[in-house]
Amino acid sequence: MFVNQKSDCAIPALKPVSSARHVLAGLCVLTLGLFHGGSAQAAAHKPDPSEIVETAQDTYHHVIFENEDIRLMRVIIPPHGKTRWHRQALDYVNTPIVGTTIHKDSLSEPSKDGTMKAGEVRYLPYSQKSDVDQVINTGDTVNSQVTFEIKRKGVGHFGPADRANSQAFRMILDKPVIRGWHVHLEPGQSTGDYTQSGPGVRVFLTGGRLMTREKGAVAFSEQHLNQADAQVLAKGTFEVINGSMEPMDYNEYELR
Repeated sequence: MFVNQKSDCAIPALKPVSSARHVLAGLCVLTLGLFHGGSAQAAAHKPDPSEIVETAQDTYHHVIFENEDIRLMRVIIPPHGKTRWHRQALDYVNTPIVGTTIHKDSLSEPSKDGTMKAGEVRYLPYSQKSDVDQVINTGDTVNSQVTFEIKRKGVGHFGPADRANSQAFRMILDKPVIRGWHVHLEPGQSTGDYTQSGPGVRVFLTGGRLMTREKGAVAFSEQHLNQADAQVLAKGTFEVINGSMEPMDYNEYELR
């Protein structure tokens, strides 16, 4: 679930908001490096094959949406909680919402201690090299993440995943199978029209009132969102406005 890489970019610290309670279907995480830290000294217990489960079957990985392209999960690891040994074989995107110190054991690499930082997104190409790992939250607070697996293997299934025509989107992930952007909107600010050519995921780093409309529509739809809410996005041309009284931050991802 984790690799010891340097993140491509950093997201500014965000003010905590109340936890999300639901997932909104309909819309689209960032980039790399899983946690910062060094190798642990103690040798890890290696599991019996009967102890290994698929990621979606782990105690703390909760599937909240799934279709033929994306398996979206909410990960909630309590203080000092430990995941089961779980197998990872699909490309994986991780957005930490509330980070903590962690310990990671793996069947393919040495054990590691490190810190998962809120807003530092990770892309893990497990379709190229699978792994079985276990993660322990060594902190005293809940570790909260929104993650998704890319179920459709290979590249070139969808469009270019381009947001160059909108200054609201700052690219934070650029991989052959997926791109991701960070969006910061002040109250009343609009993204302008932009086109999404493949399925995607939107992960909210802060909450607020989101106004969206598809090209050709007159009326906006409004959604009241909490920090850590997530949406699976269909392709189309959209405009998004921050309809709340406070700034809004979210990450948006699109499959390529």
